[in-house]
Amino acid sequence: MRVSTKPVILVFISFAIFAGLVWAKDEPWKGKLYDQWDRKDLERIFTDSPWSRVVSVTRSWVPITAKDLPEKLISGSIRQLPTELERSSENSVGGELSINVYWASSRVMRAASARKSLLVDGKKDVDVTKYATEPQEEYQIVVQSTDMAPFFHHDEKYFQGAAFLQMKKSKLRLSPSKVRYERDSNGVLVTVAIFYFPKKTPSGVPTIPADEKSAEFSCKLEGTLLQANFDVQKMTDSSGPDL
Repeated sequence: MRVSTKPVILVFISFAIFAGLVWAKDEPWKGKLYDQWDRKDLERIFTDSPWSRVVSVTRSWVPITAKDLPEKLISGSIRQLPTELERSSENSVGGELSINVYWASSRVMRAASARKSLLVDGKKDVDVTKYATEPQEEYQIVVQSTDMAPFFHHDEKYFQGAAFLQMKKSKLRLSPSKVRYERDSNGVLVTVAIFYFPKKTPSGVPTIPADEKSAEFSCKLEGTLLQANFDVQKMTDSSGPDL
């Protein structure tokens, strides 16, 4: 089986309820092989690992309305939103929203995504190790939430200019080389936004050197600023630094 270089869609909702658990000190990304991870290991990786951040923001954007959607997604003579979308937008303006931000190009997150496909989604014939260790040309940061309205309202090009990755020690600020959306089965609603950042400068210097302390991802979501800080020095697995 050829393993795709695209990130597996990271469905976090089923793991979110475990975020408040007190985890054992043993870190599965250092003490276990990928194919030995169980559901509790995945829960920890998706909610409480150096590659995962849960950020609370105040919604400042206009929710998706029925008039924004194509006819095929609207039911009844009165244009109504699909139930799941209606629920997510009920408290959009002024309400609090949890947004998951993942460092998706890392071996750990790629392995967790592939392992979840086997254990949770019931997919077969997934080579977790091959998917995790396949070289990635760029850093990939995934943004995902139950309310992705800002990404529905603006295209990928817009967010390419609305986001950056800031290094603490070197002070280098990287703009995304590209942004890519993954959409629902109808190809309409955005489910995942993936931001790509270069691993090297035009002169060939690593954008995140070995002695870098942290990298902060920032993205303007209309009137709200999403910020997620990653401790680069803690992002290591049994094979070493893992970005």
